[in-house]
Formats: sequence, C-alpha cells, structure tokens
Amino acid sequence: MQSIWTEETIINMNRRRLLYEAPPVGDYLPDEFKQQARQAGTTQDSAEKRQKIGNMMQVMQNLPSIERANKSELEDLAVEALYRIYPALKQMVDDGRVEMDAKIVSSPGGRQTPQSIPSSELEKVKEKHPNFSALEKKRHFQNAQTQARAWIDGFTYVTNFMEEELDDINPQLYGQYRDFSKGISDFYWENADMLERMASTGAGRIAYCDVLPMEGGKVKIEARAPHFPLLLHELIKGAEYYKTAASLPKDKDLRKALVKSTDTHKHEIQNMNFGREVVNRMRGILSKRVKGYLPYMEIQISTQMDMLPEDKYNEFMDAIVNNDENGIIRFIVFAEKIVKQLRWE
Repeated sequence: MQSIWTEETIINMNRRRLLYEAPPVGDYLPDEFKQQARQAGTTQDSAEKRQKIGNMMQVMQNLPSIERANKSELEDLAVEALYRIYPALKQMVDDGRVEMDAKIVSSPGGRQTPQSIPSSELEKVKEKHPNFSALEKKRHFQNAQTQARAWIDGFTYVTNFMEEELDDINPQLYGQYRDFSKGISDFYWENADMLERMASTGAGRIAYCDVLPMEGGKVKIEARAPHFPLLLHELIKGAEYYKTAASLPKDKDLRKALVKSTDTHKHEIQNMNFGREVVNRMRGILSKRVKGYLPYMEIQISTQMDMLPEDKYNEFMDAIVNNDENGIIRFIVFAEKIVKQLRWE
C-alpha cells in the first residue's frame, strides 16, 4: 500500500496536460486562514508527527489482512453509519430514489473521466455566462465543505462512536482505525504537493465515490475504498455530492464546464486540508451565535445556502473565512430564519 504514495509512482504515471483548470480553493482564502488551518491540522512536535504518520502507514499495510474475514459486515456497517448521519438519505433509499453500492477493495481505481476543458469550449461558456468565475468560486467552497464533512464526520464518527460495534466484529479493528485517524491529517499536510501532483495525472486513486445517474431518475452512490474508515469517508462525500447537485446550473453546457473545471482530483487535496477549517468555523458560528440552533440543523442550513445565487453564497463564505463581522451577522440572520422554520415543523 505504501508504494501508492511515492515519487516513482508519479514519474511512471501517464501524464496528461490540463488545458484549463479553475484556481484551487486556497486562492480564495487569506494567508492567515491558511496558516491557522495548517496549524490546526498538524502535530507541532516533529517526533510525535513522524510517529503518527509511521503508525498510519503501518495500518494501511495491516488492514487488508485484518479486515478480510469481515469485509461484508464492515461494508454493511459503513452504509448503516452513513444513514445515522444522513437519515433523509435512508428514506430516499427506501423510496427507491437512491441506490447504495459500497465495497472494500484493494485497488479501487475509478473516476477516469476527463478532468480538463479545452480553452475554446470554456471561452464560449464564459461569453454566454459572464458570472462563470463566481460559479467556480461557489463550487470550490461547496467541494471544500464536502471533503471536510467527509473527513470530520467520517473519521471522527468511527473513533468516537463505533468502538463497541467494531469490537463485536473484530477486537483488532478499533485500535487500527484509531491510529489511521491520528496520522492521516499530518500525512496530508506534509505531503500535499506530492499528492496534488499524483492527483493531477488522473490516475486511479486509493479511494473514490461517484454519484451516477440511472434510468428513471434514480441515482447510485458508488463508493470504493481499501478499508472501513475510508469507505465511510467516501460514502459521506457521496451524500454531500448528491446534496449539492441540486444547486448546479440547469444549463447543460454551463453545468458540464463548471464541473470539469472544479471537480478535479487535484483540487481534493486542498479541499480536504483547508475545508476542515472552513467547516469548523461555520459550525462555531452556528453553535455559538445562532439562536435555537441544534447540530442536526446544519444539513438543512447548508442545503438552503447551496441554493443561493453564487454572489450571495460567496459573500457569506468570504465573511466566514475573513472574519468579516458584518457579513457574519448577515449569515447569522439567514441561518436563524431556517432554524425558526425547523423549530415550527
């Protein structure tokens, strides 16, 4: 498993020139925010950091043999955990609108669709839609939150709430998953440049989740990962992608150009690293300053926020990442209206 993340692998991959790529989410963030995100996501003691990363890499090698006898149970448990976090998604599955397909596999591959857009195609779209750059910015903030929620809610849910269930399956599992979760953040921050270069080649990834349209308007959430914590992480990404899909432009050409320029493998690295700080700041505002707010309301607030016009959406996000008090107050007013609606239901 360790050989997946080496420079030699990068050199041997088939490289492909990106004709156009939207700026990463980091381009929309102030330097102070990025420094705080890195500090929050990394272990300050260098020896402790090396130990955490070393333990995580050892776990990646250990888990295939440890999980082998219980793969089916773990796949089912990952989907069950997803339904606890997103109960509305369970109702959609029961109603036949969504199909789940989650598997633990050693070589997930996946998502080989082209992730570049010819400049000529892009210029045509921009001429027709002058606000395209604002749409890109909105989509990047959405994707950053998708990756962050999958990281925070996925890995944290496993380590904080699933120890007893995992011990019932195999007492070896929980300690391995805990060590993986302790080291993965340091690994991503320390190797961000290498991981971005790997991702930009478009080669098969260590894990993925696709939201695929099917006949009759049905949707399949297909997740593949080499072990249980990553599988839950990918499933949450799928739930979030499905949630934000309704806010994509209705115009087919515009939607296609937007997704091609923003939903790229390379961007996922910054989205995971910086996105966690974005979500944590938003959650801090909601929990400390929004009257009547309860954690379950976050999904409804973020869903209604996704449906805002791109300029209004970006105004809220800029306020949150720049600590702009006037903008934050406007966001609080927006959130409190939704909280009141939910409390009346």
